[in-house]
Amino acid sequence: MISVQNHRQLLNGSKIIFVLVGIFLFSSCGIFSGSSKKRSGHSKRRPPVHKKKKIEKEDKVDSLQWPDNTPDEDNVNLHGTVIKNSYTIDLLIPFEANRHFEDINALEKSMSNRFLHYYSGVLMALKELEKKNGNFAVNVFDTPLKNDRIPYLKSKMNQDPPDIIIGTYDKNQLKSIANYGKRKQINVISPWKSISSIGNDNPYYIQLKPSLENYFGALVKNVDKNFDPENVYLIGRDIYKDKARMKKVNKIHKQLNEDIKDYNILIVNKDSLEQEGSLYDSIFKEKSYKDKVFIIPNWSYKDEAFIYSCLRKLNIEKGEKRVYVYGMPILLKSNKIGYNFFKRLNIRVASPKYIDDNNPKVKKFKYDYYKRFNVFPLDDAFEGYDMMMFVGENMMQYGTKFQYFVENKNFNMLVNSINLLRNVKEEDIRNEELDKINYFENTDLFIVGFKFNKFEKIN
Repeated sequence: MISVQNHRQLLNGSKIIFVLVGIFLFSSCGIFSGSSKKRSGHSKRRPPVHKKKKIEKEDKVDSLQWPDNTPDEDNVNLHGTVIKNSYTIDLLIPFEANRHFEDINALEKSMSNRFLHYYSGVLMALKELEKKNGNFAVNVFDTPLKNDRIPYLKSKMNQDPPDIIIGTYDKNQLKSIANYGKRKQINVISPWKSISSIGNDNPYYIQLKPSLENYFGALVKNVDKNFDPENVYLIGRDIYKDKARMKKVNKIHKQLNEDIKDYNILIVNKDSLEQEGSLYDSIFKEKSYKDKVFIIPNWSYKDEAFIYSCLRKLNIEKGEKRVYVYGMPILLKSNKIGYNFFKRLNIRVASPKYIDDNNPKVKKFKYDYYKRFNVFPLDDAFEGYDMMMFVGENMMQYGTKFQYFVENKNFNMLVNSINLLRNVKEEDIRNEELDKINYFENTDLFIVGFKFNKFEKIN
């Protein structure tokens, strides 16, 4: 049986937010009522043997290879995992239900709307898990970004300890919850934030959002697979942050390819972007017919104008020569960068998700979602569904500490790909102390590009 309880303050905002939150939070809870169902039993098996793998590179995190089996049913097993007939999940999500919205357009543009869709995706997954005999009690807490409810939440958790905690979004709140999970030995899932400083010697902290380093690694792997590094240029300004990013990308490039040439560095100054002069003239004047590749590792909206200016100049100066541009998700999210740039510059982006509209499962999800909520799903709904299915199915099979049993296994979800690896500090890797887990993190990303007037995965 699945039960969903909402722990939030009474609404005193606008009528429209009251109605929409009511639709999303309460319209679907009724389907989980009824008699409880027993989860199918698991066969008794010996726990897998803990074996270390040889480290190939100093700062490449090692992973354990577990056989595809289930911990035995003696409740507590290897790594303290516990298989139960039912699980309690505390979901901490910033609906900000007390916030006032003037009209529906204001709501649709807000973060609250995104989280409503995310939660609705979670509800879709819970319904699927119930069909598979999953038994979850989900406590939903509104965690406003500007209102620290963490002391209250901790008191509630002390009274009724959950088996797993999901969220929250705010960095400081997440740090506090992660430390709480560490003390209580409760898994804390971070679905929205990737902050390495939070997971310090904390094997109960699991980041589902890949880190910035993983984004760079995905770009580098695809570039090196398809192009010669002598034709690859890193673009950045003459400022510390840009130089640090370019240095990091080149470091990853060298780690993955020993005895290989560094990428070229192209420093861009403000005048070259604002004036009519050329920026890439020296590159395209070279007597070479090989394709040129440009990597822009900037990811923040603060750099949106800089990124757009670089692409605009490149689009003009390249002429009829073929180029490829690699970058971060901001290239997909920016309103300034149109399809014309994607086509002419062959833009490729590292993305945590890929929504294939031709996939029958994606089509079915959209149909079922609309039928249930009378609205089409945002991307956040797919991500909420994938997160809950990943967590729920693995808890059903491996128990409360499932992360140890799914290391280095690829899970192709509806729109996400998840592959958990243990993050180990560099000094612990050097000392071959791989049991000192910093935290667990998802390392999988897609490379997507614009082909035949639609976005596709790029090999």
